Amino acid sequence: MTGWLLGVCDGHDSGAALVDDGGALRFAVSEERLTRRKHQAGFPTRSIRACLEHLRDAGGTLAAVAAAERVGRLPHRLLDVRYRASTGGRGPLNAAARLSATWSNRVAPRIAGLEVAGSRRLLSRRLRGLGVDAPLQLIDHHLAHAWSAAAGGDDALVLTLDGFGDGRCGTVHRLQGGALRRLEAWPAPGGPALLFGAVAQHLGYDEGDEGKVVARAAAGAPEALMPLLRDALVADGSRPVLAMSPTAFVRRVAGERPDDVAAALQARSEELLVEIARAALSAYGGRQLLGGGGVCANGPITRARAAAVEVDRVFVFGAMGDSGLCAGAGWAASAARGVPPRGAASLRLGPPPGLVRGSQGGLDQARDAVRRGGVVARCAGPLEFGPRALGARSLLLAADDLGRAARLNAALGRDPVMPFGPVMTAEAAPHYLVGWGPKVADMTGLMTVALPATERLRTVAPAAVHADGTARAQVLGAADDPDLHALLSGLDEPVLINTSLNTHGEPIVCTADQAARVAAAVGAVSWGGGGTATAP
Repeated sequence: MTGWLLGVCDGHDSGAALVDDGGALRFAVSEERLTRRKHQAGFPTRSIRACLEHLRDAGGTLAAVAAAERVGRLPHRLLDVRYRASTGGRGPLNAAARLSATWSNRVAPRIAGLEVAGSRRLLSRRLRGLGVDAPLQLIDHHLAHAWSAAAGGDDALVLTLDGFGDGRCGTVHRLQGGALRRLEAWPAPGGPALLFGAVAQHLGYDEGDEGKVVARAAAGAPEALMPLLRDALVADGSRPVLAMSPTAFVRRVAGERPDDVAAALQARSEELLVEIARAALSAYGGRQLLGGGGVCANGPITRARAAAVEVDRVFVFGAMGDSGLCAGAGWAASAARGVPPRGAASLRLGPPPGLVRGSQGGLDQARDAVRRGGVVARCAGPLEFGPRALGARSLLLAADDLGRAARLNAALGRDPVMPFGPVMTAEAAPHYLVGWGPKVADMTGLMTVALPATERLRTVAPAAVHADGTARAQVLGAADDPDLHALLSGLDEPVLINTSLNTHGEPIVCTADQAARVAAAVGAVSWGGGGTATAP
């Protein structure tokens, strides 16, 4: 069968993607970028339409549709209108969320046939409503995560870990010869994901804000609470076990200093997941360690694994959480057809920005703005896929002044606990990052790992270094983005803060008009692709 594959995720962080008949990811976009509602849930109507438009423009034909999640999703699919309209309140401490977890992990697997049949019927009907009449395949949640990490790799061990999906919290797969073989499947709940969600909710953060718990860990002291964490999170060989419910855990730490709770949770999670990775590699082998699922969004955990395991390469896909399931589903369907998935050379896979309004400028104007201490808002080329801004929808500014960074934080409405990450040239990376090299280079291209900062980076770019002395950096080669590389190379120190082009609480912008609005709100100079720049 020839033709392209449409991958779909209709859970939280929904979206759609296209994989061509050679196994390459050609287009991908999250629904939130089009609806402008962060963590948009439910059937991704707008993303699918964008995929179909791209398919027509590329002259491709659609062979099949692959939807992530087989079992546990049926109630949400039945109530899709309400699910799409829901906002927040889905954390592990929420009663409705606990009911959903019980259904997904305990009830649905017992009625798997009904779940699958009902989901096929509902999804097929919605797809036909968009003019899609192609065979539909349902893809296991963790298989989709595994393929999102494994595409383009070989001789690898693939570990997935998240809250839950298809009744499991994680899996171990072996990748050889372009094929994945599942070795272990861990029943939910297990691992630290739900504890991070519960602590985030306990501290008043929204769903999806577990990164703020990670950020607060840098200011805490973990020692006193480590015995409790070692009771709550344990390992059974290479399997993580959650031995304490999120509700019980929050009750136990309710009187403790929040930063200390975050620090202990982070420290134990790093310790546990290094232990699991070592056990799995010892049992099954592999020259690469690949990871997928929401836990892989935790950059310090990935750094700890990279430092502790003896492999040639460690990798986490740029859309490591559920936003990447649509791509993983498409890749899984490609593998099932005998076409090995190919890794994405770039995550600039979404819609273009449309017309850039205003007078034309150039690269020199953007560089001058940075040198004067200003902010540059860059909206150039296709939208990035995944949670990180990688230069196509970014705010850029010099990282040498903590006060300047704090003022931008305030203008954007960002929580001051959240660190800024830098973008730097590949030529400068060895001078700025401890341990940067081939083992982690693919991840620094995607901003998915935090590495220790050198003394030089701490001196010249203190605003881009977190309180724990690390930086979650994007390392950029000249071929990756010639214009941004040229901007950096023309500076005395080729490093800038790179943060997402959006105000707090909204998704990263998609269009030039949205970019201009954010630029105006923070007094930034707008810089488009191809060296165009204009003052807002």
